[in-house]
Amino acid sequence: MKVTFVRHGANQFTGSPRLVGRTDVPLSELGKKQADAVAARLAGRLFDALWSSPLQRCADTARTIGARVDLEPLFDARLLEVNLGKLEGLSFGDLPNGPKTFRERWGKRPGTTRFPGGETIAQCGARGWKVLEELYDRYPDGHVVVVCHMFAIQAMLARIFLLKPHLFRTFAIDVASLTTVQMAKGGFRLLQLNDVSHLDSLPVSPTMTPAALPARIRP
Repeated sequence: MKVTFVRHGANQFTGSPRLVGRTDVPLSELGKKQADAVAARLAGRLFDALWSSPLQRCADTARTIGARVDLEPLFDARLLEVNLGKLEGLSFGDLPNGPKTFRERWGKRPGTTRFPGGETIAQCGARGWKVLEELYDRYPDGHVVVVCHMFAIQAMLARIFLLKPHLFRTFAIDVASLTTVQMAKGGFRLLQLNDVSHLDSLPVSPTMTPAALPARIRP
């Protein structure tokens, strides 16, 4: 099975330090244009299924794609962004820093540090993996599209390629990007990563994707 991950288009908080996970914000005007662009990129291709996070920034991106590939999106809460708990709407700069704080734990083990009142990146990847397993059972020789969120896609990719959870940031996933993986019983192959060439005619999107890999984590 091939799975093409699509991150939703930009919203009003894209590019800001504010942590937005489950807050249900709509696409910005730029985000709507990005959704149109990614849909045009996929138009005319044959896909077997289109699944999406139910949050409106993903749902509207998925519906825009669906109109061009003749598929109705199926919305699944397992594709929601990581649950940020009490940190929803805050930024890391708002948080205390120092020994035994969340910021210290996150700096050392970002993949397995639980957001207060929320979940870990690893848990986000595990529920997303359940969706991929279900899709593989249904469409082992097919091609599916999954529209969701940055952390969710990064977490699933880390799990697919057997990376430790803290290495999820290895994968840059920008808004309205395409990332395609070939999945088979014998293993996996990365076919496309963070492809945003369809956005070349649009204004540059704000992004918080780090410009470099994170520092190595001690074993």
